[in-house]
Amino acid sequence: MEKIKIDYKGYLNELLLRVMQDFYKIKIPIDKNIDPDVRVSSAKRIWGSCKKVEGGYNFKISVSKICFDEPNYSQFIKNVLAHELLHTIEGCFNHSEKFKNYAQICAGYGYNIEVRANSKKEKTEEELFKEANHILRCNDCGKLYFRYRFPKKKGFLESLRCGKCGGKLTKIK
Repeated sequence: MEKIKIDYKGYLNELLLRVMQDFYKIKIPIDKNIDPDVRVSSAKRIWGSCKKVEGGYNFKISVSKICFDEPNYSQFIKNVLAHELLHTIEGCFNHSEKFKNYAQICAGYGYNIEVRANSKKEKTEEELFKEANHILRCNDCGKLYFRYRFPKKKGFLESLRCGKCGGKLTKIK
């Protein structure tokens, strides 16, 4: 079966314009000076980003190529773009209450804007083992926790507990 080639950049630029139009219709006060050319990133651990830039535009939005691996990726990417667009509003560059209030307003119009969105794609345990830099196992129930980053703070591991049973965790990778 031949894999369909996607024009990521063109697709993202078109979706960005659609989301911006939606926001203008519902009076979400996004910045008027956003670069319409979305950058396709190869980031593995973030869905998108919004950066303040110098020069012609005030903001530049990037979306990771991994978003296209999500089930129903069109809606997923629209939500990522909406999230990044909210960052262009004065006082919303972080995930403040103001940001969350606008996200709630957008929810009434079919958007699901989360501060931390989790992948909807099911991964096998083998894929998780391969991707994770750190793996923790509960000493009591055996639940596995997969992490990409892990604090170097002394005593951090000893303070962690299993979210399922409250047991102590042991680092196995």
